[in-house]
Amino acid sequence: MSEYNQPLGNEEENEPEIWDEHRWEEFFREADKRTDKYSQLLDKYMDHPERDRIIAEEMGWTHLLDEIDDDHEEWKDEIIIDEYEEGEEWKRATGYEPTDFDSFKNLPLYQRAFEFTIDAMNMVDEHLADEDDESVHAFCRSVTIPAAKIAGGFGFGFEMDSLGGNIANCKRGLNAANQMLNALYEIGDKELLDRDIYLEFYARAKEIRDELAIYIVELRERFRRGIP
Repeated sequence: MSEYNQPLGNEEENEPEIWDEHRWEEFFREADKRTDKYSQLLDKYMDHPERDRIIAEEMGWTHLLDEIDDDHEEWKDEIIIDEYEEGEEWKRATGYEPTDFDSFKNLPLYQRAFEFTIDAMNMVDEHLADEDDESVHAFCRSVTIPAAKIAGGFGFGFEMDSLGGNIANCKRGLNAANQMLNALYEIGDKELLDRDIYLEFYARAKEIRDELAIYIVELRERFRRGIP
């Protein structure tokens, strides 16, 4: 059993261990590896009659081998999604009570990031749809991630036992925001986009990136001071 499947905290004191952002990042990296492995196995054995059993064996899900039936979606969702649920169900299950906003949709940073995503994708459709350029592809791959990671981080909440997961999620969003900004800079440098349109979207992208970086600093301070 890996360290990520071990119970958290001190068994004698029965007190949960508080994970910081770095411990959560390790967990996310391991989860990414498992998800990638699962996706590769699913692609490889998609048409195999014993697909579910083979994948369960390859993934080490031995406890599922006697329970596999025709409805493989049930256990697939249980393992892949519930492993670190980021949405409203996760908050309700843990009794999380938000401190500043009752929904990520009301978080101003999320709202700006989401609006930018919609506007950016519409801009690509209108002005860059015919451009087969890696910078355009990179921009499209990264532009949807910041808002999603802000929302995912909010789903973890602001309590000390989950705040590190919130920060780790937002750091993933910040990394994507930097990639988005770099790709947009390349688009402008290659003159693939009208200059005024480029300057408008670059300014908005940079503002979102900077605000997300400040938001992470604020969350880190909250964690450092132990503010629930």
